[in-house]
Amino acid sequence: MSGFSPLRLLGRISPGSKGVLFGPSAMPRPAPPALPSADHTAIVARLAPVLQGLNRDRTVHVDQIDRALKLYGGGAAVVALVVGWGIGGSFPGGLALMALAVVSVVILVMAKAEDGPRAETRRQIVAAVAGQMSDLIPDAAPDIPREWFAGLRLVQQVRKVIVDLRLTGERAGRVVGVTRVGLMFGEDRRYAEKHDKGLSFVMVQVSLPETAARTGVTVVMPTDASWNVRHGPKLSHGLKTVQTGDKTFDALYTVYGDPAPLTPALRAGFAGLERHARSAKHGLAEVAPGNGLRPWVVILPGQLVVLTPLAMFDGAFEPPAFWLPLDPDTLIPAFAADLAVLDGYLTAALSLPFGDIA
Repeated sequence: MSGFSPLRLLGRISPGSKGVLFGPSAMPRPAPPALPSADHTAIVARLAPVLQGLNRDRTVHVDQIDRALKLYGGGAAVVALVVGWGIGGSFPGGLALMALAVVSVVILVMAKAEDGPRAETRRQIVAAVAGQMSDLIPDAAPDIPREWFAGLRLVQQVRKVIVDLRLTGERAGRVVGVTRVGLMFGEDRRYAEKHDKGLSFVMVQVSLPETAARTGVTVVMPTDASWNVRHGPKLSHGLKTVQTGDKTFDALYTVYGDPAPLTPALRAGFAGLERHARSAKHGLAEVAPGNGLRPWVVILPGQLVVLTPLAMFDGAFEPPAFWLPLDPDTLIPAFAADLAVLDGYLTAALSLPFGDIA
């Protein structure tokens, strides 16, 4: 690439999207833990050809976007100046209209330009890093229907499901999945989506073939969740609250539906899930594991689902803006740390004693 680059000039003004979907974007994640040197060396070797190809493709994409910005931006500027000055008779008005036209072109072109490189960069890097750090594989095109969440009987009508990352596989003899997911609610067509509205979770799914013959559903909600969340199963889905008979557990959790699967051993296992909670009680900050909002748990016929609320949905596994080069020394610790965090949630869910659930 040679000559003036509008895109790189814009990059000096704005760092580009960080993939933030929900939560306060100004709040940084904790620094990732250091990787063992052997893992770091192995991942560098895996990523070297991947990053080489991605950087080449990203350079080509930058050139394409630069040409589009010059062509469409220049054309829009000329047309706006002619309309504003020639027809409107005002040179300052023409300049203002020209500036507005150029800004509009930049917004439209940049919005379209980011998604493709972001998705492909994430896909290739996650696949390479996950292959070294985990026995699970990333879903190349993760999609969870809104109707599936309705079946969990948790909250009001889900308007939109946004899956940031989904890893699937088999562990401990069970089919498992761990997903970073965001939900937006409501059916009002005038509803405006905003980056700081909605709920986000790490969701773990574990197959429970021993419960396949059941017909009921068991929903467990923390008693310190927000009012609308805590009462969602009753207000939105008509489930009735029940008691387990365990005063300590019932003080911490509200149970809906069938309490039978919540055996004494399983109730005791919830402490392990709580150790991985990371969102502060007010839901606006990430805190040390074990100090945050407790998870939501749903036991369905054939499956257990654990949803742990997140304070933010801030572009985990997020590459830099597509006009910046990919550097393994920056990417590897962040990507590997997020894999380790997700793996911790999965490990905690699998530590639950499933054996006596019927």
